[in-house]
Amino acid sequence: SEHASPRKPVTEEAYVASRFLTDPVRLLDASPTCDGGAAVVISSSRQLSQRPGNVFVRIAGSGAATDILAVHQRPEPLHLHAVEKSLAEALRRARLTHDAVDIFELHDAYSIMATLCLESAGFVPAGEGTAFAQDGNIALRGVLPVATFGGLKARGHPVGATGVYQAAEMLLQLHGRAGDNQVRGAEVGVIQNIGGAGASVYTHVLVRE
Repeated sequence: SEHASPRKPVTEEAYVASRFLTDPVRLLDASPTCDGGAAVVISSSRQLSQRPGNVFVRIAGSGAATDILAVHQRPEPLHLHAVEKSLAEALRRARLTHDAVDIFELHDAYSIMATLCLESAGFVPAGEGTAFAQDGNIALRGVLPVATFGGLKARGHPVGATGVYQAAEMLLQLHGRAGDNQVRGAEVGVIQNIGGAGASVYTHVLVRE
């Protein structure tokens, strides 16, 4: 991706050779912090969509949820309850189901977070997120494309600006302007941003109209 922060391929050998941050999380499991710039224009007027060349993308539903900050104090440390609740609320407000989602822009600050988000959001059963990804289901032509511009791990993680970056990237997808990263026929995208290892989660459902 031209938007990627690390510009060199990562091999399995390089991953295994990278140092542990805390076992079993390695350096190459972590997203690189970076600078970045993105902007989103939000309007309640449909007149913008009527201008030649404009594609109207509607915020169909939003959801926010919180959880216990300290992961070790949570009843189920491997289930991100705020991810589950915020996505369920966003889909409910959008009057859509999981099956309607064409792209899921999750918050993969670490490799394990991508797996836990897929599972906790309800797209795959608990414990099956890794196998789901290995089977190619999260690729551009997969069942549920994920992090189509590389996500936080490849594109980079500008921390406070990450959520806006996700929105801008999803807009490119729904406009059909994502270039080599384009998901064909994408009409419904979900963006989800996380703070505090799942302590606060914000989810938006964006729909092309």
